[in-house]
Amino acid sequence: MMSSGDVKLSIIAPVYNVEKYIRPCVESIFRQGLDETDFELILVNDGTQDNSFGIISDIIESHQNIIILEQKNSGPAIARNNGIKSAKGQYLLFVDSDDLLINYSIAKLLDIAIEQSADLLVGDFLRLTDEQIAEGKYEVCQGDEIKVKTGYELYMEDLNPHESYVWRILYRRDFLLERCLSFVMRRFCFEDIPFVQECYLKANKCVTVNSTAYIYRVGNISITYSMTKAKMMDLNESIAKLWGLQTLPKLPDAIRRKLQDNNFATFSFELWCLSHNKKLLKEWKDVVDDLNKKVPNIRFDHGLKQKMVSLMYRRWPGFYLKLRYLLKISD
Repeated sequence: MMSSGDVKLSIIAPVYNVEKYIRPCVESIFRQGLDETDFELILVNDGTQDNSFGIISDIIESHQNIIILEQKNSGPAIARNNGIKSAKGQYLLFVDSDDLLINYSIAKLLDIAIEQSADLLVGDFLRLTDEQIAEGKYEVCQGDEIKVKTGYELYMEDLNPHESYVWRILYRRDFLLERCLSFVMRRFCFEDIPFVQECYLKANKCVTVNSTAYIYRVGNISITYSMTKAKMMDLNESIAKLWGLQTLPKLPDAIRRKLQDNNFATFSFELWCLSHNKKLLKEWKDVVDDLNKKVPNIRFDHGLKQKMVSLMYRRWPGFYLKLRYLLKISD
């Protein structure tokens, strides 16, 4: 049995109805050039209803460093939180079980993170379709450019609010525990957004490396048309959590403005979904009322655009969303 001092890395992967993708995902994890005594793979069974675990049963039986956690279907946020509680690794990596790791990429990044004692190490990633992955025709950067930054510098210089992806980062486990960082308990999606941004804001030492480590598998269905009212409520939770981060003590003014801009980007995505999906538009009042309960008197005032959108949203939300739908306004 591994102890926390023996394990350099814990890889946490929620598993729910991914029988089409789970095997290549797990196989890629064991093609990292890591000694199996140095890492553990924590597979969190989120009440999967398909044969995901049967498909990888031979892999599970042949490796001693695979841990399976069981939970009723509760979503990736709770699965990841349970993974954090169980993890023994010095560093943590979250992997979505329909994605892939680039072969022999993580060992290098892990060595850098440990050498630098980084709270966070951020690597690069690729967006690929099933077809592109199957063809194997994509370029991977394995650069050696290392930049050491504070969390504030990382937040200002590197964070794209539309790419707050939890899986492109190595997290020092003690950093997460000491700062009480965990995923907001939501069932469906968007748990990455506030978690990643809070990690950046609370980190002291961060490292970026221009090395590709992760393949994000892109589906063919537009995210707008896959949205449901329940998912919109989850998005409201993310907006509320981001809004609350403004109360962190001693935030520099520039960081606070950037935080507002990032929250406005998430808020704008919500408006875009509501005004570009006819089914969601019919339920706009429930979504808007829910957000107003979670963030009373929400308003953005950094620049004319934020002020105008806030005014329209506060005064005439239904009219504004229907107007955007008719005019096909995008941000």
